[in-house]
Order: sequence, then structure tokens, then C-alpha cells
Amino acid sequence: MSLRTLVTDPGAFFAARRDDYSLAGPAAVVVAHALLALAGTVVVLQAVGDVVTAADAARIVYAAGSQRVSAPRDIVLALWATGGLYFALWLAVAAVAYLVSLYFDGEGSFRRLLAFVGWTLVPTLVPTALRAVVMAAVFLGAPEFATEAALQEWARTEVVDRPAYVAASAVRPVFTLWMVSLWVLAAQYGRELSRREAIVAVALPGVLASINAVGTLAVLAGRALGLL
Repeated sequence: MSLRTLVTDPGAFFAARRDDYSLAGPAAVVVAHALLALAGTVVVLQAVGDVVTAADAARIVYAAGSQRVSAPRDIVLALWATGGLYFALWLAVAAVAYLVSLYFDGEGSFRRLLAFVGWTLVPTLVPTALRAVVMAAVFLGAPEFATEAALQEWARTEVVDRPAYVAASAVRPVFTLWMVSLWVLAAQYGRELSRREAIVAVALPGVLASINAVGTLAVLAGRALGLL
């Protein structure tokens, strides 16, 4: 069954995969998220990296044979965090849903639930890709920044209020809420729960993700109205 069914009939999508325990497809979805986010982060860090000097931050040195590469620790950690964020989300949502579903005597392995939760990240590939493209387009043409204050001022005028950036930020909450609705189905079919039980199983991560989505929309609305 194709990914198109995940959009048109998500219940049938998960039902058809009840006996499919492969993590290859879901892992590819999560990796795609991480790579898109990393691509945008790398472009941004290339533009602002000169602001961070050896005097400002400790450095991490990589050595491979005669080759040595050095980078500020904050930048390296930012890249690691960006790459690992979606894997952490994947595992956390699946773990919480599995643990809560134990109360309802849910059936089905953690592996199947993990696979189903991985598929639910497909919708958010759209805003992740949009944001990566917008950030690349903006920061590839960025000037050199002598100070952090200059960078912050440029970001306020050239990034935050840019229509493409606002649009990319505005669509993300919609896809996030769509993902949350798929979490319910992932728990329902992955652990053989009722719809009500599945909602309870993903309530904690679902509420947190929904608050984040609503908060993003509130901030954008506040900026549009001149309140922020």
C-alpha cells in the first residue's frame, strides 16, 4: 500500500501493515527529517560561524590520519542535536504510547508500534523541507557579520519578517496537528486499542505537540498584529 493511502485513508494504511514489522521505511522517513534539518542548520552555521571565534568557545578537534578538522563546540553540539531531534521524538512518542497502552492490555509488539509512529512523521516532511529551502535561500546570501549584535539585527529585518519564512512557519502547526492525529491511529492499530484508549495512550506527547503548534500560530498572529 502506497504512502498516498496514509493521506487518503490512514486507518487502512496502518491496518494493512499489522503484519509488517520492518523499520526500514519509517527509519528512512526519520532520516529524511534529520537530513533536511541538518542541511538548513549547516547553511545557517556557515553564515554565522565567523561570529563564534576560538576565544568565545571551546573547540572540538577531529583527527583522521593526517587530517585534522576543528570546530567550535557549540556549533558541533547544535548539529548533533539537530540530527538527533527527530530520532528522539520517534522513540519518545512510541515509548510513551507503549507504556500507557500496557494499562489497557494492548496487544502488539513495541517494534510494530515504533514502525507505525515512524510513518506518522511523513506529513511534517513538507514544512521541514520548506523551512530548509527558505533558510538556505536567505542565509546563502547573508553578509559577513562582525558581531553577534549585527547578526541579530540582520535576522530581525531579513529573516523573521520575510514572507517566505512566515509562510513556512505558519504551515508547520497544521502539519504538526495532522501528525498528532496519526499518532492516535498508530497507537490504535499498533497496539490493538480502541480509539478512546489510543487517544489516552498518546495524550501526553499529543498535548505537548499541540501546545507548541498553537503557540507558534499565536506568536505569528501577534507579530502580524504588531503586538510582538
